[in-house]
Parts: sequence; structure tokens; C-alpha cells
Amino acid sequence: MLLRNKELPCQLSRLVALTALSLSMITAGLASDLDEPITLSSENGVLDILMVAKAAPVPALSLSSRPVTPDPTGWVYEICKRPVNGANSCPQNGPAPNYYGGTLLQLRKGDLLKVHLVNQLPPAINSKHSSEPGEEFLALNPTNIHTHGMLVAPRAPSQNNPTYGDNVFVLTFNKDNGVPVASPHMHSDIRMDFTDYQIKIPSSHPSGLFWFHPHAHGLALNQVSSGLSGLITVGAITDYVCKGKACANAISDIAVRHIILKDSQVLPNSTLQDQEDPDFCAPNRIAGEPSRQGSCAGQINTDDPGANYSGGKWFFTLNGQPYPTLPVKTKTGEIWRITNASGSVTYDLNLWNPSQNRNMIFQVLSLDGVSVNPTSGMSNQAKGDIAGKKFVPEACPEAQDDQALCTRRLLMMPSSRAEVWVSYRDAHDAPAASNNGYAILRTDGYQSGPIGDSWPQVDLARVEFRGAVPDNLTRTLGIAGEAQSLSDPSSLSADMTADNAAAESDASCHALPPGHMRRIFYANPTTNLDAFGLGYEEIDEHGNVVGQPATDVTPFDPMKPTVCVPLGPGNRPATERWQLVNLAGEDHNFHIHQVKFRVLSKDEISGTTVPGKGVMLDNLPLQHASGPTCGNNPPDDASNPIADWRAGLCNTTPVVVEIPFAIAGDFVYHCHILEHEDGGMMARIRVRRRP
Repeated sequence: MLLRNKELPCQLSRLVALTALSLSMITAGLASDLDEPITLSSENGVLDILMVAKAAPVPALSLSSRPVTPDPTGWVYEICKRPVNGANSCPQNGPAPNYYGGTLLQLRKGDLLKVHLVNQLPPAINSKHSSEPGEEFLALNPTNIHTHGMLVAPRAPSQNNPTYGDNVFVLTFNKDNGVPVASPHMHSDIRMDFTDYQIKIPSSHPSGLFWFHPHAHGLALNQVSSGLSGLITVGAITDYVCKGKACANAISDIAVRHIILKDSQVLPNSTLQDQEDPDFCAPNRIAGEPSRQGSCAGQINTDDPGANYSGGKWFFTLNGQPYPTLPVKTKTGEIWRITNASGSVTYDLNLWNPSQNRNMIFQVLSLDGVSVNPTSGMSNQAKGDIAGKKFVPEACPEAQDDQALCTRRLLMMPSSRAEVWVSYRDAHDAPAASNNGYAILRTDGYQSGPIGDSWPQVDLARVEFRGAVPDNLTRTLGIAGEAQSLSDPSSLSADMTADNAAAESDASCHALPPGHMRRIFYANPTTNLDAFGLGYEEIDEHGNVVGQPATDVTPFDPMKPTVCVPLGPGNRPATERWQLVNLAGEDHNFHIHQVKFRVLSKDEISGTTVPGKGVMLDNLPLQHASGPTCGNNPPDDASNPIADWRAGLCNTTPVVVEIPFAIAGDFVYHCHILEHEDGGMMARIRVRRRP
């Protein structure tokens, strides 16, 4: 934080000047090297941490290098090993850590993660939904945590264990903000000041990249956009990369980076805007605008003339740093573990080489925390389909096998994770030495549909290849994909025996008959076009609706589970197929807790091809609809999207996913564009053990 006392002694004044100089260097494009996130690792099978959600200044988001300009205030997780004395603050021995950039929790299979979450957040004065009837309690800024992508129990407290698992149905309030008034919209247990969590990592859990963030419905966008998120890793890269002898010898030279993509909007008065506006800046550079290195300039929102962002900035940071440098020094390049921790922004990521005037190719190692390993013989199109069309696969240069996945672009919707191997390549995509070659990690911007959002183009970082000479033995890295075993998670089910036994049974839960699917609709409710919702129906093997058909989508009802799934015989995994249908004129992002799922091809659905089980995901882009009355509708068009779809007036791209349920409890599925989730595009699901 910059010091601003006008009567500072000489040495402190010099410190202020040096700090201002460093900020001006960033503004001028002379970026600092990217730092790794603050890292805490488990010891003896346990990671016991204090996590304080609080307000804190964020110097990296300053609008000016002048010391008189106040630093914007964000909301951050102050995290440290749990103090022995029980204090609710972390010891400070020097400059304040970069908590906005995020903390990395390193775990191993079988570990126990213990979290003492303390809410010291200020009131949420800009919360859009706190002005809605029954939602007034949101202004008090309650919070919780969700370990996104983790296959762990959503456990509620019991007489023997008063802590919570990965359970989003609990809210922790800060008593200094006031005591909440009871409301039917409070869909959670209510706690004051702190909540304790104990999350057991199964021994069969996949090794990979995950993250944590708050999941308070109605406030998720505000809290994540203000900085509340961090990373989780399970195991090590070597658990699934370079298991072969030759490759294993080379991977010791490959550096590993963890990259957290965060964005925050700072208003001209240096206030951080937590209720983000997609129209904060123009989608692309306009005439006279300087290069977008880590930010874009605010503008007047023409749809809302009262929203004048001129003089403000929309910052896009890596580990809390705007436009850092990534020096690639090792001879075999680097592995990047990338997380989109933005509330709503979609990134169209690429690595642009100015000297070659094109995007560089790189290898995809893992998606959403599970290493990829497509079936041998699959076409590139089929590989792209089972990867949820998160990238366009192409042949890897001089690959040892056809199971390697390479691409030049990554489509990363909010909550997506990808692990990629990057090394310098010449104009023919061959590994090459480079003493001064560089590339720009950037997002090209993304239009999410005719009535969707225009996410801006921004240069995110400068990548300098400092003499990197890839090893001939590692033209592609061999992957031991865990997706194959997770498609039938029997080992996970066995690990969850005790937790599943503790869950209640429910005689009203009925398994889907053979060949039946659940159909989920995404759209705006016709009764409230400013809200978001989901629709539900069951269909048989011929596509005919069974039972009550969906007539409209409805916003989140926390008290009424939409789906109830019984585990299989002997409480083994129960595998279901869901058809996801987006009826809206903008893209959505399907996410479901406590599971991994795989995308099915048309041939696999029809049974004419062998299943390709090489990719498992936890979030999935759903392409927007189009048609005479569906998808292209302006927001004030009150036609019913489900009725239009049944009448053939709506062109959609349905996606069928196969979901193996192995963990009992109550959790949710929703759109992970947090504006949409907060607006009601979420539903409660119940998985129950057999009686």
C-alpha cells in the first residue's frame, strides 16, 4: 500500500517515489515478472488454515502512479496456517501479502482440509439483488466457500461433527453489519462471524487443478469480482504427465506456473465496482486508445447514460498483476495451470507471436482438473466435441501418438481450468531456440450471442522466451489420463462409503428407466425477463416427454430440489444422461457440483460408435439459440421460449452429457456466469443413498 503522510521522513518519501515509479513502469508496459501465488501446503495429511474474508486496499488496481491517488479497496481472503493462539488474523511480518492475487492450497490425495472461515466483510452496498423483496439480507454481505470441481462430500453438521463439508447451504454473517431478519429466501443455515469446514480429499481423487470461491446466491458476482477466490491443487503434475522414462527425465527441466485470471472494474473515483457492467469499456480498441496492456479504458454506457465510466479502468490481472512478464527460461518450456476466476468474463485465450503474425501452438494436458487422454483413432473434430468445444484441436507437431491434444486458442468461460505446455516454436511449428523471441498472451474478446455480452479484447501478459531450447524427446508430453477411470468412479464410490452412509435415504427418489434422460432448459422466465431460470422435464428413449412437460423456466427455488437421484444398487455410482438445451440468445455455462461429466457425440448417443471416455469436465459452454422468435429476441419480447422451441421456431444446439453420481447429499447445478447464477439460473439437486 502506498504511504501518503505529507510529513514523511526522507527515507519514507523515497520509498513512496520508488513505489510510484514501479507503478508508472507497469503503466508504460515495463512489466514486472509474474509471481507465483502465496502457497500453503498440507503437512502430515492435514492443511489447517484460517481464512478471513475482509476488505483490503489493492495497489495493483490503482488508476494513477501519483501517491495522492487512493488505492481501490477490494475484498480478499487473508489466509495462513491456523494460529495456535486462535487469533482471527494472520501474523504480519513485513509488507502486506498480495491476497488479491489469490492463495494456492496444495493438497494430496487422502488429505483433510480444515478451514476456519471468518467474515469481516463490509456491507454490500452495491448488491443488485439486495433491493428485491425478501433479499434485503444480502446487503449484510454474508459469505461461504465452495471448493469448485472437487469430488468431496457436501456434508452438513452432525452431532458427532459440527463442521461443514463442501456445502453451499450455509451463510456466515458479520455481526458488525447487523443481524439478518428471517426470510424464506435464506436458503441456508445461518451462522454469525465464523464457520468451520472439514473437507476430506478421497484417496481416489484425481490429481489436478481446482479453485475455491464464495457461493452465496445473489452475491456471488459481487464477491468474486472484488477478489474473493484462490487455487487448490491435488497431487503433482508428475502424477499424470510424462510417466514414460524418456519424458520423465525431461520434465524435471519444465517449470510450472499457476495463473489466476481475475478482473475488476475501478470507477473514476478509485472505487471498485463489484456489480460489474459488461459495457464498462469498448469491446475493441478505439481510435486514439493506447495499447490495452492489462486493462481497458472506461466509457459511457450508451444503454445506461447514467453509467459514465470515463476515467475508470477495467483491470485484467494474472495473480493480481496487470500485464506481467512471463520469462520462459527452461529448455523444455513451461507448464501453465490456468484458472478463469472471473465472475462473468469469457476469455478467448491465445499466444500471439508478432514476428510470425500468428498464434503459437501449444499442448493441452488437462481440463477442469482432470488430465485428458482421448481414445486413439479419434478425429480432431471428435476430440473437440468431447472437450466441450473449449478449443479447436489440431495435430500436435511430431507427436508420438494421436492422443495428444494441441491447439492455438482456448475458450475459457468462468470457472474453466486448463493446463497447457508452452515452448517456443518457429514459423513451421517446430521447436526452436530463441534468444529474444516473445509472444503476447491475450484474449481476443468474445461475443456471447445476439443479446449477450461483448467481453473485451485485452493483452494480458508478455511472454519472453529467453534462450528456451525444447528437448527433442519432448515434442509432446505423454499423458496418463484419469478421465478413463472417472467415467465409472467405483473407487471414488468406495472412498465415499462412510459419508454416503451418513446421508439420509429418500423413498421418493426414483432411478431413471433405461434409455431415459433428463432435459434441462436455459432461458429467461416469461414472467420476469430481467431474471434467469432453468426448466426441467424427463424424456424417454424416443425423445417423448414423460410425465409433466416443462412449460416455462423458473428461477432458483432453494427449498425444492428439482432432481432427486438414488445411488445404484449397493450404493454404487448411478449414471444418468442429461440433455442441455439453451433457448436464450446468449451463451450459458453449465456447471454441476460434486461430479465430473463427459460430453457424448451423436454417434455415441445412437450407439454406432465406441464411447470416447478421454475427457471429463465440470463446466460446459452452451451455445446460444437462434430463430424467428427464439434466441434473437430482444429482452422485452414475452414469447415463451419452450413453446417456440417445441413449435420448431427456435434453432438450438443441444448437448448430451453423461454424469456418474457417486456422492450423496444436496448440492446445485447452475450457469457459472455469476450474473446469471445470482439472477436465478440455478437448481437444487438431491442424491440419496439406497434405503
